[in-house]
Order: sequence, then structure tokens, then C-alpha cells
Amino acid sequence: MAGATIASSTVSSFGWVVNATNADWSGTEAIKAAPATTGQSHYINSIVLNSASAIDFTIGAGETAGAVTTVIVGPIYMAANTTLPQIVFHKPIKLAADTALVMDASGAGNATVIVEGYTA
Repeated sequence: MAGATIASSTVSSFGWVVNATNADWSGTEAIKAAPATTGQSHYINSIVLNSASAIDFTIGAGETAGAVTTVIVGPIYMAANTTLPQIVFHKPIKLAADTALVMDASGAGNATVIVEGYTA
């Protein structure tokens, strides 16, 4: 994860919140690593995205050859200095077992993504 700053907190037994900031999300960077326990999946409840630059973002599961393997959301076209309001999935999005949550961008630029979910 080249240069990403991850601040995460465990939210009791109900899940987790990840706040990830990076100056260059291009090349696909991990937001949350694959679950530590084999066979488990991450479930995504909500996403908030903020970008200081006019770039496009794709959020998904896994990385293949520097790109998102399975797209959850995107591409999301962001103008400079904008925030994408919270996307709430009323039914959590399940990532494939043993797969990291990742984000890719069309170029360099400071961006922060906040993701709330759980692992089971």
C-alpha cells in the first residue's frame, strides 16, 4: 500500500470502520486487507469518498494486474475538492471470501475513503 494512511477502529462486535487516505490511489491500493481467517468475507455497509483532485475512482474486491478485479462501485467521476455523499447499501455488499477491499484511481491526487462494514 504505497503511501496510504489507514486509521481503523473496531466497532464492538458489530464490525469495523476504515478511514484510508492516499496521495495516489492509481495502481489499485488496499482499503482493507483480506480477512485473517480463511473462508471469511468482508461485507460493506456504506462508503464515503472525498477527493482533492478531479479524478475517477473504482472501488471493489481484489486486484488483478493493477486493476480492480470485481467492481462494487465505479467509476465514480469526482471534480476537485468534492465529497461523494454516503452511499448506504441497504443489503450489505458481500466480497468474495479471502478478498481485500480495494480502490483504484485514474491518476494521482489526495483522496480519502471511509468504509463501514463487518467480516464474517
